Amino acid sequence: MRTANLISGAALVVFGLLMIFVVIPVQIEEGPPGMISPRLLPQIMLWMITGLALLLVLTNLRPHAGDHPAPISRSEILALLKIAAAFAVALVLFFLAGPLWAGIALVAGTLLLLGERRPLVVIGMTVGLLGSTWVLFYQILRTPIL
Repeated sequence: MRTANLISGAALVVFGLLMIFVVIPVQIEEGPPGMISPRLLPQIMLWMITGLALLLVLTNLRPHAGDHPAPISRSEILALLKIAAAFAVALVLFFLAGPLWAGIALVAGTLLLLGERRPLVVIGMTVGLLGSTWVLFYQILRTPIL
């Protein structure tokens, strides 16, 4: 149950922050001067939801007396950070060098960061995934990716 609380709390925190900083400013206009902004109530509600979700996450991270250890281990958090770093590098490469290099960095980089050391597996998965994507979009669907 603690793992479910942790995952749902984290999802609600991400959802709340996304709504507060992206969706509300884009979708709800500011009110005229001298009037309460129409954004105020949704922002108040989402700050409360985000705060409670963060509290849910924090209370379920600590191991309780007589309970099992923390629901998400350090190695799992480290793996998540490694995957996030691989996605960040791929995103930068996508804008600087193009989708092919971003795809190579994403697939091969993720495999290497997560501990895969067999070169044939890394090369095979990278070529296989990118090749099958190319076949699907360019040969079967006849639609360019970009």
